[in-house]
Amino acid sequence: MGKLIDITGQRFGRLTVLGRAGIYRAPDQETICLTWRCRCDCGNETVVIGNNLKHGYTKSCGCLRKEIASERMRAYHDKRQRTANGI
Repeated sequence: MGKLIDITGQRFGRLTVLGRAGIYRAPDQETICLTWRCRCDCGNETVVIGNNLKHGYTKSCGCLRKEIASERMRAYHDKRQRTANGI
């Protein structure tokens, strides 16, 4: 593991880092990652692997994925409704 860079207070997508949460050892038992406790803009708290924050793989507690899925379903239903009405 390299030098620890404190990212407390930084924002990554909808997440604000509150502080270190601990260490995560990957299933391969060789990879060790720092985890960070974060607060999402929606108010939920979650623990995220540091590299996932830094590389943009994790942007929220999961609420962003739910919002995107909901918008896609709404667009799909609107399209079906227009097709059914002959528009």
